[in-house]
Amino acid sequence: MTGIRRLFLPHVGMQGSVKHLFEEFQDSLWDGWENHPEVQQERTASDHCQPHEQTRGARMRKEFLTGKPELQREVLCALLWEESCAEWLGFNDLARPDARPPLRRLAGLIREPDWTDTENIHKLRMYRAAAFIDCLRPSVIDWETPRISDMERVLEFIEVFTRPGISVEDQTNLIDDLSRPRISLEKIVQTERAPRMRLSLDDLRYVRDTAELSHEARAVAWDNRTPKPFQPFGRSNVEMYRDKKLAQNWRVAVKNQIKNAKKLFGSNPTQDEGEAN
Repeated sequence: MTGIRRLFLPHVGMQGSVKHLFEEFQDSLWDGWENHPEVQQERTASDHCQPHEQTRGARMRKEFLTGKPELQREVLCALLWEESCAEWLGFNDLARPDARPPLRRLAGLIREPDWTDTENIHKLRMYRAAAFIDCLRPSVIDWETPRISDMERVLEFIEVFTRPGISVEDQTNLIDDLSRPRISLEKIVQTERAPRMRLSLDDLRYVRDTAELSHEARAVAWDNRTPKPFQPFGRSNVEMYRDKKLAQNWRVAVKNQIKNAKKLFGSNPTQDEGEAN
């Protein structure tokens, strides 16, 4: 592929805005993602992935944007699956002469007639990833004009997300980072990244035990824990809580650790802690 072209190729003479086409394309991200084999394999592990024929459109979008990076990772894997892209573009229709092919209005506006199937699939994967990123951090990238530098960053993200040997955990962490606007795309696509913070079991128990405190009370308690202050983010919790530039990041980081602690030990501080061993 020699360049990055606009997503849609409107018919000659077409007038007016094509904004609705981008919205329709973004809504289509949830159509059929549950058919991806990796999603089917992992669906049994969580009830929110059980197949429901009626789950489409707005309901699917709402579920997608509820802060579940594990589910979001599955969706992106399905969107980048080349066989899925070929199916969406209609390249497999000729293999089913007895079946009436579905209406593919958007596909007809996206396919480049002078490109190979492989190049068209690459284009669709790129724009699916761009629309996916736009869902998690709206208006940060320009994928409609498109801005070439933004789309190049999208391609870098695809390469990092699908690099050989990447683990499910690392893919999930990438999705989790995408949902945090303060982490730039430039940092997310770096293949050499600092290790994510991992707390000990004792520290996670302490996080669970203080989960019901207010943010302010928790900051004070963590800084005054004995015999040693609990400062998992490298500085005073009270200072971070009171700093307008750091407060939101601190709250988000705390909530993530509380989520991890409750997932490991449960929400009741009096339950048997030995079950985690």
